[in-house]
Amino acid sequence: MKAKVKAKSTKKGAGRPSAGTKSIRLSRKAKSVSRIGSKSSAKTPARRVTKPNKVESRRTAPAAIASASRPASGEHVRSKHFPSAIQAYEAAIKLMHAEQFDKAIRHFEDLVTEHPDEPEIQERAKVLLHACEKKIQDKERTVLRSADDYYNVGIADLNRRELSSAIEHLQHALKLMPKADHVLYALASANALQGNRDQALQYLKQSIHHRPENRFLAIRDADFEPLQEDADFKQLIAPAEK
Repeated sequence: MKAKVKAKSTKKGAGRPSAGTKSIRLSRKAKSVSRIGSKSSAKTPARRVTKPNKVESRRTAPAAIASASRPASGEHVRSKHFPSAIQAYEAAIKLMHAEQFDKAIRHFEDLVTEHPDEPEIQERAKVLLHACEKKIQDKERTVLRSADDYYNVGIADLNRRELSSAIEHLQHALKLMPKADHVLYALASANALQGNRDQALQYLKQSIHHRPENRFLAIRDADFEPLQEDADFKQLIAPAEK
């Protein structure tokens, strides 16, 4: 019986170390908790440090804007030729929008040559000058085949008052459609604007011959204003006798 008691005591003794290990584990958890707490406490000062940085950046923002605006305020001090440079630039832009690229190129070239003291305007003028040149190249690559193709290009040239080019394209259209009254009428308009009286009257006469209603268009057409007082023109546009 004494041996049995001794065996029980040994079992209890074996159980005691396990309790000790649990206490060690708990102490480790406590340490980990303390470490987590230390990390969180380490983070809070970092956050507190970043807040003043944000405040400082906000305070320095007006200073940065002011420093950026200083060159802009300095740019207001322009040369005495600045207004004329702006006028020349705007005139060239209008020509470009009207697709009068040849004239626009000449204006941009003059602007670059005559205003070296305005580098910003010069650089922009050079960019637009190259854009106009590209437009002309694209236009030259356009393949014209039919009479309508030549007529449409001729009318576009006529609207831009590029009269020589308009007459050239319209004559090509007329070769493909010799009796086209609208082509003859457009040729009459272009020649009238260019001051070619005889050619204008000749084309207008043929146009009215193929379509008598064209005489009423010519009466109200501003393109024929140079011929308004011409006796032969008045006779052409006079109503036909019944």
